[in-house]
Amino acid sequence: MNHRDSIELILKELFTNPKTTAIPDVFASDYIAHTSKKTYTGIKIVSKWIKNLNQFLSDLKITKLEFIYEDPQMIVWKRTIKGKIKPNKSNKLNKGKSIKWEEMIVSKFQGNKIQEEWITSEFLGALLLLGK
Repeated sequence: MNHRDSIELILKELFTNPKTTAIPDVFASDYIAHTSKKTYTGIKIVSKWIKNLNQFLSDLKITKLEFIYEDPQMIVWKRTIKGKIKPNKSNKLNKGKSIKWEEMIVSKFQGNKIQEEWITSEFLGALLLLGK
């Protein structure tokens, strides 16, 4: 399986089966995720990320997947995610309203597993627009 296939496989698995057991098949046990706010270590962050998305949003799906650059150890790619706001306690956001955002990821592989990623997301910006 090539690196693109690994990314497509885990995205399909995470978005159709959030309780998947396939995460260790694609991510290294010492996986590192860098975001603009924090660096996370370990593969538990992957399951926590999809769990958090599913608590807040329904009908989650990847609407676009684009591979921008690839070499034997690294892929730069972009995903567009869409979902609907679930009912929430604050009632600041309309239940059922759609939200769509892009994320750009640089994935570094060690062998066949994702070792490290740098992730930027427009999620908070898209969320702010919904509150207006």
